[in-house]
Amino acid sequence: MKASLPLLALLFSTAPAFAALPPDIKAGEIVQVELAQLHPTQAAIGYRQLDYKQHRYQADPEKLFDDYCESMGQKGVKSFTPRSTVRDPASFSCKAPVGSEPGPMKTAVIGPDNQLYLTDGHHTFSNFADMAGLSTPVQVRITDDFRPLKSQAAFWQKMAAAHLVWLETPNGKIAPEALPQELGRQHMQDDEYRSLIYFVRDIGFDKPDNPPPFLEFFWGQWLSRELPLKAFNLRDRDGYAAAVKKVAEKMVSVPKDTVIAQSDNGPLTAQALGARDAVNQKALNKLSADNGKLSWAFKR
Repeated sequence: MKASLPLLALLFSTAPAFAALPPDIKAGEIVQVELAQLHPTQAAIGYRQLDYKQHRYQADPEKLFDDYCESMGQKGVKSFTPRSTVRDPASFSCKAPVGSEPGPMKTAVIGPDNQLYLTDGHHTFSNFADMAGLSTPVQVRITDDFRPLKSQAAFWQKMAAAHLVWLETPNGKIAPEALPQELGRQHMQDDEYRSLIYFVRDIGFDKPDNPPPFLEFFWGQWLSRELPLKAFNLRDRDGYAAAVKKVAEKMVSVPKDTVIAQSDNGPLTAQALGARDAVNQKALNKLSADNGKLSWAFKR
């Protein structure tokens, strides 16, 4: 069922605090924590991408609960009431138990400081943080336990080698110590290129079945060299649509063997990053249409 918009504020009522990270947690397990316990491993997110989802959630709370349940590996929302809140998972029900479908779940690792570091899901969890607060409980799948490492310096070296941290920002590279400590736009930088890459997906590129880590960021870095954004009005829906179209055209026109980025595993070509052979005009039209993603991203 759908909750009415005037009752939306009830979705974010206060819930009891949850226990700290269990000391005996192991890699491969699923653990419930609060968003505040998850430290980002990237400094930037795309604010316009957040705008799209948050405006959708405000208009259709069912979408919020559905995304939340899916992110917990629970397929989707089964039922909720106008008094349900994502800060209290007992106030609504999902279609399956936690972890039933682990693929969409967000992942984290444990550092030598016994802290959790989020390695996937920065945009999804930032949306929850912005809308419901950092005390919101979530389930994450622990992929690695790095507590045996002797220092934080060794930890960040391991994270870099495993492609689990992204230290590039719109203003240049940062040291791991400069990463934000919490999720959400209040704490993380805005990367306009990262938002554009999100909206051009399935239009100018298709995400490969086994994408390299940080695929969207690699495309964004390339785009920052190829297409200055000052040529577009990114504060206007039509101007943003024009930018998406131009990005897609550049992606499909570049030769497939063009090196888009260099990674520790070698060069990443346009083909490896999923560049399409032609712009998906149908998807572009849908993106720009009324009730398309951009209409939500620019909703007032």
